Amino acid sequence: MTNIYFLLLVIPWMSPCAFVQSIDIGNRTDKSNSMPRPADLVINVSVDQIQNRARAGLIVHLVDPTGSDSVGSYQTDNTGEVVIHTTVGSHQFRITGPGIQDYVGAIEIMPQQFRDTENVVVRSTPSGGTYGALPTVGAAQLIVPDKAAKEFKAGSKAIEEKNYAEAKKRFANATSIYAEYSLAYNGLGIAQMSSGDAAAARASFEKAVQIDDHFAEAYRNLARLALGDHKFEEMDDLLTKSLQFDPLNAWALTYAAYAELQTQKFDLAITHARAAHAGPHQGLASVHIVAAHALEATQQPAEALKEYKLYMEEDPNGRDAARAKQAIVSLSTTK
Repeated sequence: MTNIYFLLLVIPWMSPCAFVQSIDIGNRTDKSNSMPRPADLVINVSVDQIQNRARAGLIVHLVDPTGSDSVGSYQTDNTGEVVIHTTVGSHQFRITGPGIQDYVGAIEIMPQQFRDTENVVVRSTPSGGTYGALPTVGAAQLIVPDKAAKEFKAGSKAIEEKNYAEAKKRFANATSIYAEYSLAYNGLGIAQMSSGDAAAARASFEKAVQIDDHFAEAYRNLARLALGDHKFEEMDDLLTKSLQFDPLNAWALTYAAYAELQTQKFDLAITHARAAHAGPHQGLASVHIVAAHALEATQQPAEALKEYKLYMEEDPNGRDAARAKQAIVSLSTTK
C-alpha cells in the first residue's frame, strides 16, 4: 500500500515534459520532407443536435479554398460518418443534401496526426423548426475574395512542405487582402508556432478567435502554446471553450483531462478522459493513464485498475506500458 500512496503523491505533479510525452499524439518524426504525409479525416455529421446523427446519403465535398470547386465528394453512411483518405494540412469542406442547409467548414490536420475526427452539427431546413448548428467557420469565411483564397491555398501547401517562411508570407498576404480571414490567421499561427515563434503564434490565434469566437481549432492551438508554457489552468480554460463548439474532439478531451490532472481537478479529469474513450481516440491511449491517476487520487483503485487494463488493451507496446503493467500488479495485489 505504501508504494501506491507514493505513486499518488508523485505522478500527478511529475515533470510535465516527461508526462506529456506519454500522452502525446502520434509519432512526431516525419522522414518525408518532399510529399505531404497521408492522414485520415473522419467527419461525423449530426442534424440540429449532436445526438441526432445524420442519415446516409448526405454529400461531403472537399473543396478548394474559394469554396467553389469540389476536389472530391463522399457520402455519409447510415451513422452519419464519412472517412476521407487525404493528407496533413488545411482542408475546407461543404456538406449538402436534402433536408439540410448547406454547411461550410474547415480543419487543419496537424503534421503529427495520422487521423483527425471532426463532429459537425448542420441545420435542418426551415421546415425542421429548431436549429442547433454550431458552425466551424463563421459567416465571414464565406465571402473570402479569390485573391486571398489563393494566398491561403499557397500557404497551406507551404505548411505541408514544411516551408514555414513561405507559409508565413502567404498567410500574411491573405490577411492583408481580407482582414476577417480567421482561417488565414490560424494558418499563420501554425507556421509561426512550427518555426518556434510562440509569441507571434499566440497573437495570430487570438486574432482568429476574435474574428470567429466559435473557432474550436484556434482555441486548441492556443491550448498547445499554454501546454508548452506549463500554464495548465489557461490550457484547461481554452480547451473547455473549444469543447463548446467541438464537444467530441478526442484531442481536446484528452488534453483537458491532462490539464485537470495537473491542477488537481480530478473529477473533471475523469469525466473528460471517459468522454475521450467513448469515441474514436486513435493515438491517445494514454488518456487512460491520466484517468487512472485521477481515480487513484480520489481513492478509487478498482476503477483505476480498469483504466490501466484499458491502456494495455489499446497500446500494449506503448510508452506507458511498463508503468501500466507495474500499476496493474500493485493494484491487483491490494484489492
